[in-house]
Amino acid sequence: MLSSPPSPIRVPLTLATVTNALVKLRRSTSRTETIDSTSGQPKTHPSLQGEGATCMRKVPLAQTDLFSCRDAVDVPKLLRGSRASLLERAEYMGANVLVNESWECSIRVPRDRRHGSFKVLIHYYASASRSSLPDPQKPVALDQVQNVSGLMTIVDREELSP
Repeated sequence: MLSSPPSPIRVPLTLATVTNALVKLRRSTSRTETIDSTSGQPKTHPSLQGEGATCMRKVPLAQTDLFSCRDAVDVPKLLRGSRASLLERAEYMGANVLVNESWECSIRVPRDRRHGSFKVLIHYYASASRSSLPDPQKPVALDQVQNVSGLMTIVDREELSP
């Protein structure tokens, strides 16, 4: 007499098992949206360009910051903060201006904008120098920024090593 093969084990379909399967599927297929912007090639403010505006010696510096923001992202404000930290380090070394500036910004958009926070990674590069002219106190290429509109609240700032 031939016996039939054993039946496969069946898991009863419940609302919980179906929901868990859908959540796992959604997590694996969804990608986090990012908004990237960059200043492009290194630039020097027009007031600091020209023969003799700055000394020949330039010290390259880098600043990397990770901001956590709620409700919106105002990139020029975040760039201004990163640049100010870089200028402070330059002044500690005896410089008083930043030249050859460039930056990169990456905004990670939360899945749920109402309850999530935006993670903003900023890399700011510049060279420290001395000049008889004042520093412009303003990031370069602000026309290249991509913001997330609304009223931004900075929840956290973490300075990362470059």
